Amino acid sequence: MTTPDRRSFLKYAGVGTGAMMLGGLHLSAFAADTSPTTKSAAQDLAILNYALTLEYIEAAFYAAFDVGGAYASKLSNARVKEYAKELASQEQGHVDYLISTIKSLGGTPVAKPNLTFAPLIPDPSKLNDEVFLQLAVTFEPVGTRAYLGQATSIMNADVLTAAASVLAVEANHVSGIQQLRVFLGYNKKPTRMFARTPQSDAKPNSTNVGDFDPDFSPMPTALWEPLSMAEVLEIVAPLIVK
Repeated sequence: MTTPDRRSFLKYAGVGTGAMMLGGLHLSAFAADTSPTTKSAAQDLAILNYALTLEYIEAAFYAAFDVGGAYASKLSNARVKEYAKELASQEQGHVDYLISTIKSLGGTPVAKPNLTFAPLIPDPSKLNDEVFLQLAVTFEPVGTRAYLGQATSIMNADVLTAAASVLAVEANHVSGIQQLRVFLGYNKKPTRMFARTPQSDAKPNSTNVGDFDPDFSPMPTALWEPLSMAEVLEIVAPLIVK
C-alpha cells in the first residue's frame, strides 16, 4: 500500500474552524475566561470536562484501530497492532478516571460528542501502519500540552493531581510512538527537538494540522510549552460534528 508523503498526508486535516460546542460546553467562549486569576471549583470542573472531551476523542480514535474497530484491518505490523490496543485501553482508562473525578467533586461529566475522523482520514483505503502512527503522534503532543496549558488555572490540588497523572502518560505515549516510528523507519528527523511539537519549526504557532511536522525525537524537548484552550479547540474542531 502506498503511504502518502508528509505534505499530502497533512492536508487531510486542513479544514476551517470556528466557534463550536464541544462536548456540551461552549468552549470557544470559555477559553477566554479560563485564567489563573479566576480559580474556582466551577472552573476546575469545566477544565476537567474539557480534558474529558479531549480524552473521548483520543479513546475513540484508538478504538477504531483496535481489534473490532472500523480500521483495525488496516494495520499489519504486530507491534503497531499492540500499540493500538494498549493506547485504546489507556485512553479509555483516562476517560473513566476523569468521569470518576468529576463525579467525586459533585460535577456532571459531559457526554461524549459526536465525532468524525473524516478530516484526518478522507480515504480509508490509504490507511496503513505508517499513517496510523503519524496520526497518533499528532494527537499525543496536543493532549500533553493541553493539560499543561490548564495547570495554572486549577484551584483544587486533587484536580491538579488528576491532570498531572494523565499528562505524564500522554507524554510517555509521545515518546513510545516516536521510538516505534524510528524503529520502523518512518520518522525522518529522529534528532529534532522542539518544545512545540507537533507544530513545525517553520510555523510554530499554527493550529492547522496541515502545517504540523510529525517527525521529531522520541525525547522531543527538555521542557514542553503549553497550548492554550483556544489553540487546542482550533486544532480539534474539525473532528467534532456540530
